[in-house]
Amino acid sequence: MPNGGQLTLKSESVYLNEKYCNLHPSVQPGAYVIFSVADNGCGMTPDVRARIFEPFFTTKEVGKGTGLGLAMVYGCVRQHGGIINVYSEPNHGTTFKIYLPIALGNDLQLWNGRPITRLEGKRRF
Repeated sequence: MPNGGQLTLKSESVYLNEKYCNLHPSVQPGAYVIFSVADNGCGMTPDVRARIFEPFFTTKEVGKGTGLGLAMVYGCVRQHGGIINVYSEPNHGTTFKIYLPIALGNDLQLWNGRPITRLEGKRRF
């Protein structure tokens, strides 16, 4: 948003059912938290949007960016059993939605069934 604009952050919970997951094979049914980041900036063209999660892809000038940021976010989200979607149109802004599975009670499992180790520690300031 080179000329300023509005940035909206939102979180919500949702249950993705079998019907939804059948249409989106990389998703497992269950409870998820959605983190959304939306702007009313210049948006992206379809060809840019199709490549934004590729490592080293950038729309910035040479020397102004590495193109690793969104690739790293994508990898982290997928490693934790989540998905990330982007919605964007030129002149209509962009919205990223990150879906992360919710661990309920003592049911601490990843979407693929591997156990999660609970880490506990003390805060030091």
